[in-house]
Amino acid sequence: MTRLATIARGHRPGHAVVFAVAVCLLVATGVAEPLLTRSLSSGLIREHAIAQGVAGGEVVISSANSSVQQMLDTEAVVDRRVKAVVGPPTESMSTVIDPPAAGVLVRLQTTYNQCAHVRIIRGRCPQGRNEVIVSSKAAAVGGAAFTVGARLPAETTGGGAGPGMKMRIVGIFTSSGSDPFWAGTNVAAYVPPLPLPARPVPAEYWLTSDATFADGLDSGVHTSISYPVLTTHLTPQSLPAAVKGLAVSQRKFGAGVTVTEPLSAINSGTRRDVRQMGQILPFLLVQLGVVLLILLLQVTSFFATSRRPEAAVLKMRGNGTAGVLRFGAVEFLPAYTAGILGGIVVAYTVDALVRHLWLPGHVATQWVWSTVWIAAAMAVPVALVWVLCWSGMAREPISSLLRARRPRRRGVRLSMPTAVLGTLCVAGVVLTVTRNLTGAAVQVTPVLVAGLAAIVVGIVLTPIAGRWLRRQLAHRRASMALSVAQLGRRSGVVVAVTTLVISTALLTLSASIFARGADNRAARAAANLGTPAVISVTPGLIAVPPKAFVKAVESADPQHHYFSAAVGVGAISQGGTGVLGVRPTDLQRMGLRTGLRDQVPWSALHGADGSAPVTRALVATWTTRSAVGSTVDAPTMTEDDHPYRVTGAVPYIPGVGAHTIVVDLATLLKHGHRWDNVSYQVFSTTTDPRRVATLDRAIKKVGFSGIAVRSLHAVRSRYDATATGWATRLSILISALAVLAGAISVVLVAVASRDDRRRDLRALRTGGVPRTVLRRATVLEFVLLALVGSVAGAVTAPIAAWLAGPTMLWWSTPPAQPVTRTGFQWQVGGSSAIALIVLLAVIGGVFGVQLARSAEADTDQDGLR
Repeated sequence: MTRLATIARGHRPGHAVVFAVAVCLLVATGVAEPLLTRSLSSGLIREHAIAQGVAGGEVVISSANSSVQQMLDTEAVVDRRVKAVVGPPTESMSTVIDPPAAGVLVRLQTTYNQCAHVRIIRGRCPQGRNEVIVSSKAAAVGGAAFTVGARLPAETTGGGAGPGMKMRIVGIFTSSGSDPFWAGTNVAAYVPPLPLPARPVPAEYWLTSDATFADGLDSGVHTSISYPVLTTHLTPQSLPAAVKGLAVSQRKFGAGVTVTEPLSAINSGTRRDVRQMGQILPFLLVQLGVVLLILLLQVTSFFATSRRPEAAVLKMRGNGTAGVLRFGAVEFLPAYTAGILGGIVVAYTVDALVRHLWLPGHVATQWVWSTVWIAAAMAVPVALVWVLCWSGMAREPISSLLRARRPRRRGVRLSMPTAVLGTLCVAGVVLTVTRNLTGAAVQVTPVLVAGLAAIVVGIVLTPIAGRWLRRQLAHRRASMALSVAQLGRRSGVVVAVTTLVISTALLTLSASIFARGADNRAARAAANLGTPAVISVTPGLIAVPPKAFVKAVESADPQHHYFSAAVGVGAISQGGTGVLGVRPTDLQRMGLRTGLRDQVPWSALHGADGSAPVTRALVATWTTRSAVGSTVDAPTMTEDDHPYRVTGAVPYIPGVGAHTIVVDLATLLKHGHRWDNVSYQVFSTTTDPRRVATLDRAIKKVGFSGIAVRSLHAVRSRYDATATGWATRLSILISALAVLAGAISVVLVAVASRDDRRRDLRALRTGGVPRTVLRRATVLEFVLLALVGSVAGAVTAPIAAWLAGPTMLWWSTPPAQPVTRTGFQWQVGGSSAIALIVLLAVIGGVFGVQLARSAEADTDQDGLR
């Protein structure tokens, strides 16, 4: 038996290779799940960690009036789970001094290895006590007093050092604010002091040696230990563990120690995405796995059919069903084993490509032991498919095995396995319709709908082909009649159609979901900002009147081409209604309309009602349930709430947060001068650095601390870097692989029916059918096969979107604003369906031409013999 199987394996080496590849792809699909889930989840975490910037890249433990030794004792109790995701600590000490020659307060600081992260343009690095280096900007402001070698008297603001303390300048330096070593602090900057009555703050940094803090400075000293966050060490397991470790460490530190860290923000920002990635990816791979399982069934069935003569010979020699199965097992066991091992290798290769070519940062390679058990589990259905296909063939009698073609059944055919699968598909669709199947599991609904459609097409294919054949013969269309006849009698056609229906439906639906997800994220970004950019204004140390803020914005852009000021008044109580004052004409011109079904009625804010100081308001009905004509109580620029009359209501107003009504800015500022609970922002149409810098100078001139720019591109990028955003792109690739599997299924139909086709062509040519008619019929056969599968799949996709769209996890974290749409995206989905149908038809035509030529050549050679 072993020798016979070896001979059979050597006689058909291609069969072993194809079977090994089919097994390899199916096993790789299962093994890739934990690998890709780990890599994509880690990539999401890296993306959020990188988005924190240099200012959020450190865990800082700080304390006032603590010695270095005390801080080192504190460092010793830092939890090991925290140390697993951070680098070596860096000690730093600082205090505030007042050198009269500078005319401003100065932050005196020493940091381990500080000179390696600045560029000393004159002088040297400080080494002795009271030696300092100053920035080139501070030296330019200080003039002749700030030269290398100068000695400047100074005293600490805490009073720890006497008036006789002298600082010696030993160097001038420059530095980049983007250096992560300084955690976003620009030590080379010079910040001019604000006018009184603002509280004075340090305007510049002087870097000194640790000898300066060894003695003499006994109060007002701020000591800190900084740990750089290693983004490459952040994983879905290590990040939550580090957050828990921080909580444990803070309890051990006690009072007087402050911890500033970005890990909690990263963890809270990625927890939902990591969970969704673990839910979405497995079901995505299940979709591909179903198609590959059907392909494996077709491959195994074809190989079993091609070995019917060998099985007949074995039975003639006295072997039963078990002997035939043993023969096949010995022949295909090496290919089976190679496919399993190859699947593991392919899965790790795909994971490596995803990590290096797609994901941000560097996700390290890691062996995952669960992949071995998954590979073993995936090997079980492969073995079951093989046993089912071969046992059905092995149980047939010798007379049936010796037939050139298996007997065909006429009419509608419904086997028991098909009935069971159809029942499961119907049950899944019903559960989806009744909303009993939701969340991640609903992602299998498109496969169930497509599978149900494929089963229906497979059942009615033969009867419809028979009726169409009679109609074509009645109209004397020989080529079409022959193509329909061939399509209806070829082995494996139903399986190929099933594969094409499912794969086409998945790709069409994936294209629709990809476009719909992009539209939703764009609409959500526009809803959050309202304009191409929003500039938040940070309050300074002195209170600035709202009217001064408006004048500052107007001084930077008198014509309101780029900037429009907005003033908000927060609600008095949590959950109350706030007010945002805007310029309606500006937002009418510069406001975003992405995703809006109705225009915002900005003109409804013009004018005022004499019965109250401020009356006209726009409301967003997603949080403020008020109709036009009703009143809403909300704060004003006085200390009391007043009623506002609703003159316009829309589902949501771009750029306006929850529980906030919109009023005219000029009318709002006309009544009252409150400064408390007031926020300031600027709607902007530009992020041009020069214009933003002009606005920044104007804002700081009136007493604000600075500005922070949020652009539409940055907000959209943050929404794109989510589990659902990445999954929509991954689904396109997976669906394309499914379509490739469908094309391979068509090739298998051609290979499996090669002998039948050769016999048919020989008989038809003997009967006088012209060669051109036969060639045209062969081409039309594969064009029809591609069209039947692709058209049925394309029709199924909108149905699947209608059933599963509202409950699928395809949309980024749904915002409260009603901007998310879940229906089929007809423009992109329809275009992709048409393109795919045409592509498959062309491929089928080209393949049919090549196959017709090959069949003609084989027939001619048989005729010569």
